[in-house]
Amino acid sequence: MKLSPLYLLAALLVLAPALPGPSWAQGFEGTITTRQITVSEGALLEILYGEEEVEEEPSLDAESIFAIPLERVLSLAGSLSDEIHVSEITFSIKGTKMRMDSDDEEEMPGYALLDFAAGSFQLVQPSEMIYIEWTKEDFEELQAMMPAMEEGETTPSAQVRPLGVTKQINGMDCSAYEIKLEDATTIAWVTEELRDLVTAFREFETRMQGMGMFEEEDESTETLFLVAEHGFPVMEQTLTTYSMFGGVEYDVQEVVAVEREPLSASLFTVPSDYERRSFLDMMRMFMPERK
Repeated sequence: MKLSPLYLLAALLVLAPALPGPSWAQGFEGTITTRQITVSEGALLEILYGEEEVEEEPSLDAESIFAIPLERVLSLAGSLSDEIHVSEITFSIKGTKMRMDSDDEEEMPGYALLDFAAGSFQLVQPSEMIYIEWTKEDFEELQAMMPAMEEGETTPSAQVRPLGVTKQINGMDCSAYEIKLEDATTIAWVTEELRDLVTAFREFETRMQGMGMFEEEDESTETLFLVAEHGFPVMEQTLTTYSMFGGVEYDVQEVVAVEREPLSASLFTVPSDYERRSFLDMMRMFMPERK
């Protein structure tokens, strides 16, 4: 299952070293709630064909899958819980701080705090009264500990084109863009109504490249670049084909609510009686000593 692009954005913004601190969050205070739906190949076959007899290799093309109403998918999530996974993440933003809360305890126990000005990322686990902290300095040290990555083969750049289709999604006017990669097709529905958040993605692009983490074959990366050019992503529909092992997976990520409102500073502070643990110290426990 893929992480929300906003989650990836937040983590990389904080950890990118030697780059000026972001100012994008100053223009927005409030909460953004996103929903992610992951649908297996088995669930797609059930939704599209049900009990009817089908050919030996039934078609699972992007056009048919993207046309499935989300209400239909969500209505089956309970009975097909092993095949359809639904989760929500709420992003609370105030100044240069962000908090992320997920309703999926398995994927993200507790909540995450990010301080863009200080350059820190904290995973807080109230049940254990601990928090795991990762700073920019930790990231720089971790980079030094890791072996240099060999350059792989160059892959074709994504093909991005406007579809000339507009519709309202969750109360926002959106335009559709198609992104095609070797193994994935994405329809991104973007809006100009959240322009005060778009600057974040431009900062994201700069920091990704500064960290050497730009991957042209990654549809999430390409979608972020698209967003910076055309608007903020309200919904992304992605069909991925796994050529090595076979099969497909359908992912939908959408912004379901945006609330502009004053937030308490206490939301972004770890309780004083929680024990701090260093992410890098934990990494050292599993990494061999360098000679």
